[in-house]
Amino acid sequence: MYGQKSVMLGGEDRTRLADIMEASLRVRNRHQFFQWVQGAVQGLLPHEILVCGASDGADGDFAMHRFSTTRDFGQEQFDQVCGLPTGLIPRAIAAWRKIGAPLMVAPDGALRHPDLSVMVQANGMGNLAAHGVYGPGGRIASFFSFSRVSFEFGPQLAYTIELLAPVLHSALSRMLLEDSRPLADKPRRIRPITQREVEVLKWIKEGKTNVDIAQILNLSPWTVKNHMQAILKKLSVQNRSHAVARAISLGILSASD
Repeated sequence: MYGQKSVMLGGEDRTRLADIMEASLRVRNRHQFFQWVQGAVQGLLPHEILVCGASDGADGDFAMHRFSTTRDFGQEQFDQVCGLPTGLIPRAIAAWRKIGAPLMVAPDGALRHPDLSVMVQANGMGNLAAHGVYGPGGRIASFFSFSRVSFEFGPQLAYTIELLAPVLHSALSRMLLEDSRPLADKPRRIRPITQREVEVLKWIKEGKTNVDIAQILNLSPWTVKNHMQAILKKLSVQNRSHAVARAISLGILSASD
C-alpha cells in the first residue's frame, strides 16, 4: 500500500466531485452511465478503461461490465481479463480484499504486486487502480477497476477512488436495475433499427472501421457510411461509441456478445 500521508481534495477537485455526485443522480441506463463516466468522472479521474462489476445479492454471481474509450480493448480482451479464476480482474479483487484498501498497480509497482504488475502489462492495461464497496455480511457489492489512468499513483489517487466508489456503486446499481426490466417495459422512442443496421452496430462494437465493415458485409464503404448516419439519427446520438452504448441500453445489442 501507499503511505499514510494525509490527503484531501483541492478546491477544483471538490467542485468536480460535487458535479459527479449531482450528475450521477441522472444515471438510469447504460448509455447514461457511459456518458457520465466519460464526462464528469473523467474530469476527476482521467482513464481509458473501466471494468466494473456488481453482485446480484442472491447467489453470489458477480457480473462484469466494460466501459472503454479505446478500440484496442474489445470483447476478447475483456473476456480474458475477467476470466475465472486466473484472470486479471478476479486476482485484483482477491488482492484488494486482502489489503483492505484501494489497489494500485503502476508500472513501477512490481515490488508491491509482482504477479499483478506482470498481468497488467501483458494485457495491455498500462496500469490499474481499483476499489470496491462491501455489502451486508462482508460480501462484495461492487468493484471498479480503472486502467490507463492519467494520474500520479500515490495517496491522492487512492483517496480519490475511495471517494468515487460509493457514487459509482449507486449509479451502477440504478443502471443494472434498468437493465433488468423487461424490454416491453422500457420506452422505445426511436425509429425501428433494421437488421442490416444491427449488423453494422455489432461490428462497430468490436471496434471495426467503416472500411472493415464494408469488407465483412460485402458492402461499399459509402453504403456503410449511410447506415452509420441512419443509426446515429435513429438513436439520437452524436458518435459511434454512444450509438453502441445506447443500443445496449435499449436491448438492441447484448453487452455480452
